[in-house]
Amino acid sequence: MLILILLIISFPVLAAPQLTAIVDSNQVMLGDTFALTLELSDANALSEPELGELENKFIIHGQQQSRSTQIINGKSSSQIIWQYYLEAQTTGTLLIPKLKLKTDVGYLQSQPIKMRITSNPIKRNDNIRLEAEVSNSNPYLHEPIIYTLRLYYKGELRDLEAIPPGNDVIMEQLQNKIIPQRKIVNGQQIIVAQIKYLLTPLRSGKLKLNSGKMKGLKQVNRRNINSFFNFNNYRPVTISSTPITLEVRAPATSQPWLPLQNLKLTYNWESDISKPVTAGTPLVLSLKLIAEGMGGQALPKLENLIKNTADFKVRTPKPEVERTFLSNKKMPASTIISNFSIIPTTVGNLELPAIRIPWWDLPNQKLAWAELPAQTIQVIANANSITTNKAPVQITQPPITVVQQLAFTNTQYISLILSILALLIALWQSWHGRHNIVIPKTKPYISNNTFRRRLDTAENAVEIKTLIQEYAYSRWQIPKNSSLQTIAKQLPTNNQLTELFNELNAVIYGKQEFDLFDCKQRCINLILQLKTEKSNQPEILFKPLNPI
Repeated sequence: MLILILLIISFPVLAAPQLTAIVDSNQVMLGDTFALTLELSDANALSEPELGELENKFIIHGQQQSRSTQIINGKSSSQIIWQYYLEAQTTGTLLIPKLKLKTDVGYLQSQPIKMRITSNPIKRNDNIRLEAEVSNSNPYLHEPIIYTLRLYYKGELRDLEAIPPGNDVIMEQLQNKIIPQRKIVNGQQIIVAQIKYLLTPLRSGKLKLNSGKMKGLKQVNRRNINSFFNFNNYRPVTISSTPITLEVRAPATSQPWLPLQNLKLTYNWESDISKPVTAGTPLVLSLKLIAEGMGGQALPKLENLIKNTADFKVRTPKPEVERTFLSNKKMPASTIISNFSIIPTTVGNLELPAIRIPWWDLPNQKLAWAELPAQTIQVIANANSITTNKAPVQITQPPITVVQQLAFTNTQYISLILSILALLIALWQSWHGRHNIVIPKTKPYISNNTFRRRLDTAENAVEIKTLIQEYAYSRWQIPKNSSLQTIAKQLPTNNQLTELFNELNAVIYGKQEFDLFDCKQRCINLILQLKTEKSNQPEILFKPLNPI
């Protein structure tokens, strides 16, 4: 009997197959990601886990799968692990449902898990924290303020991507990249990564901003429950900040609303109007407006400042707009240049009315005006258009019909014949010379100023890519249909330019979001600094049509 018991004890034992679901935290802030681990022990999976109900309640950002088999002291164990990185879509108590899996021992299912999703910050197990702050919580409508996202963490967190709120605001990124820095906070060394935006509120009243977010890849090195192996890789993670509420003040005047730190309005006549000008002659007036501290809202329309009158016809092409940030990186500035073609239609001393633009002086909290004085232009008549009318002569006799025959002299006949022969010879030589004449191909030339203007009007990444292809064809004879990678390979090695082209492709083909203004600035800084290479094509010469 004792021998039988010893044999039973020493016989290899196989564990019962099971499917276990585990989460790294049961309480999560809305917008944060958490890990759901699904472990299959001592069975072989015949399919992937069924996630139908899970996908209806959570966003799945990614997954990993691992497999192992071990035999220890005669005991055999196998395990398959799936890890899913989830984000809840609503607050409240949510239930991770039972998950089913088809195996070689039949269907197995895990136990449900209750999750508490809240809009308030919750201390994470990994001690990662994201905070958001604004420079002014009580701005005027369209008054830009600074919005900062600041991430605190330990360990390694790479490929950081910031997602600022976008509800009822315009966000302009003030820096190209998130640069982590090591700091001492409360006696502990941590890593702080921050990014700043220029925020322009688009409506007045109480404005609750959505949570800001940071995405990244966090290094994972931990042993899972009931696991025989470690994960030592990177998992996607999303951290959310506490929402911020702004009290946006309404416009303080009934005039067109334009809150600024300062406004400069200047003009320049390309024509000399100190002397009399001729009626019908176009006069070019250039208006330049520099708006310091302007937000991202629509720009003032300078073309509405000068309109057609009984004395003038006015034509206004599309204005040139430049968006910059002053050296302190805290104050934006918009420059608008509009050229007016003013054509006087009558003579005399004609007056162009004064130009006045209202704006709200933020430092002094009062209404201000940018003004240009009225100007008088002396217009004289066009001498070529003056005609003298003679008195009509009355004809009393009846009209006489005169028939005149045309006659040519011998000299005229000879000249006519020689002209016709010369024309025929020229036509024959032209036809014959087509086989030997190479017609040069003229290539379009895009200047740096033209590139800047067209880049400023581009509205999306596709238009920017097309412009770069045209510029590369014009400057470096690179075929028009070349990809951005091909263009980069044929230019001097530039990692920043290659990175810019990769980001454009990611936006075009991956439908990723991007900062249009920052992309334009980088195009100007990186592309226009490249020198134009001289073409190696041989010069094309024409053969003379009438060789001597």
